[in-house]
Amino acid sequence: MRLPNLVRVSGGVLLLVLLSGCVPSDTTPPPEQTASFVAPYASDEEALAAAEEAYAEYVRVSGEILEQGGADPERLETVVTGDFLASSIEGLREFEEAGKRQTGESKVGNAELQRYSPSGGSREIITIYVCRNISGVDVLDSSGQSVVSPERDDSSIMQVTFDYVEDRAALMVSDQLLWSSREC
Repeated sequence: MRLPNLVRVSGGVLLLVLLSGCVPSDTTPPPEQTASFVAPYASDEEALAAAEEAYAEYVRVSGEILEQGGADPERLETVVTGDFLASSIEGLREFEEAGKRQTGESKVGNAELQRYSPSGGSREIITIYVCRNISGVDVLDSSGQSVVSPERDDSSIMQVTFDYVEDRAALMVSDQLLWSSREC
């Protein structure tokens, strides 16, 4: 059966209109793109150096808070971000309520870049493995007695993740996990 010419022509015109995008739409146009994230480090070496510096500052600030018995844990806001900030502040408040305080300093060494994501955005931009030695650290209870187990490992490898906080132009710790509790 042959279709009349008018039906064939109108079907063809409808197909062309649909393919050309000339059909009114109820959908709103996508928002205009905003400036995309530009990674602040030109190489893996620069990223690792920045992460080492940011982690050293984190260790310094958290050590200072622990030496003062957990007082004013909000000071971590200068070096920590995200959910890790909230959980760290909560842990420091519990430390303070328990009447504990730290003596001595932990040492950081042997950092290795695990991942640098310069094009993935500012979250979880860098992850490193770092050796943290706590052999010179003691934790005392309110009576001044050590609560550190004699069997504790004095060094461990930590996996540390950093976010780049654009409004501060700063690399900040966003997560820290025990990777291995062996000598490093």
